[in-house]
Amino acid sequence: MTIKTEYLDIASLDASDHDAWRGLQASDPALASPYFSMTYARAANTARPGVKILKVTESGAPIAYWPLRPGPLGTARPVGGPMDDLHGIVAAPDTRLDLTRIAAAKGIGGYTFSATPFTQVRHGLKGQTGNGNQVMDLSAGYAAWLAERQDDSSNFRREHRKVEKLLTDPSVRIAHDVVDHEAFDRMIALKRKAYRESGHFDLFSLGWPRKLLETLQSAGAEDARGVLSTLRVDGALAAVVYCMRSASVLHYWFPAYEDEYSKLKPGLALLFSLAEWAAGEGIRELHLGLGETRYKRQMSTWMMPVRSGAVAFGLPQKLATQAYEAATRLEPKGRFLELPAKIARKYDRMVLAGNWKA
Repeated sequence: MTIKTEYLDIASLDASDHDAWRGLQASDPALASPYFSMTYARAANTARPGVKILKVTESGAPIAYWPLRPGPLGTARPVGGPMDDLHGIVAAPDTRLDLTRIAAAKGIGGYTFSATPFTQVRHGLKGQTGNGNQVMDLSAGYAAWLAERQDDSSNFRREHRKVEKLLTDPSVRIAHDVVDHEAFDRMIALKRKAYRESGHFDLFSLGWPRKLLETLQSAGAEDARGVLSTLRVDGALAAVVYCMRSASVLHYWFPAYEDEYSKLKPGLALLFSLAEWAAGEGIRELHLGLGETRYKRQMSTWMMPVRSGAVAFGLPQKLATQAYEAATRLEPKGRFLELPAKIARKYDRMVLAGNWKA
């Protein structure tokens, strides 16, 4: 059997590649998120051109697709940079790739990742265990999920009683999967405000993240499309969230709410309503994303492990990776190592975002 690797522009993939990609994605439950779809990779390329694909075939049949965004010095990164809560290689669960051989042969010196499924250790994407992806299990329906969470946590029961008051208020109107340009604009404005107040880099100052969301919502594809939901009180927008869905997974992406309604918990109320709507749409998992924030712990059924780190194929990447890991590991033990570790992290953010201010 002959293994062949091609390094392609994503635009060169045809309908047969789309079918093969979807088949491989469907074969592995760990890849059910819309982040692993060809549609998402194409949308990322529309918003910020330059996405490449490592296509691996065996005796002419595709066995893996690895979406990449080339970076400086030959080090590749996820296609959507900081927008990608999940990323990795699309292949059947019993496929193991020799990344050193297939990547180095195409001039890819390394790959950095922040949230690959833990199962991709089999390809050599080891890194370290990071904060997992929090998952709401809706496979048995909304009522079953709600009953399980209520049995598990008294704090959850108290939170649910609070939002139920809002959800049953006749002045409240909720809409899911809508085209609402005003609400979309307000969502981005609220996220930018939150970035400024928290001291985090404003992703939406770059332009292309907004274009990515717009592209996904307008595409209408089954494997990855944007879903906008709103909650209004007496006609005024109180909360809004932009999600992304595949056939079976809804990813909770950009939630926002107006400060004046914060005591009513409109964002949490919208999440409960969204879960009920999603279950009715055949969604089996609602992914809340990475992290250990309180609402994620309360709402999630389980946590999907992910791994973060870097894999080096070329000599420059190997030296840089070793130096970064050593500086990060020893940073708390001596201030003389703080600067190189911080510079390395700053450099990685800049490359991911495509802007020196990141």
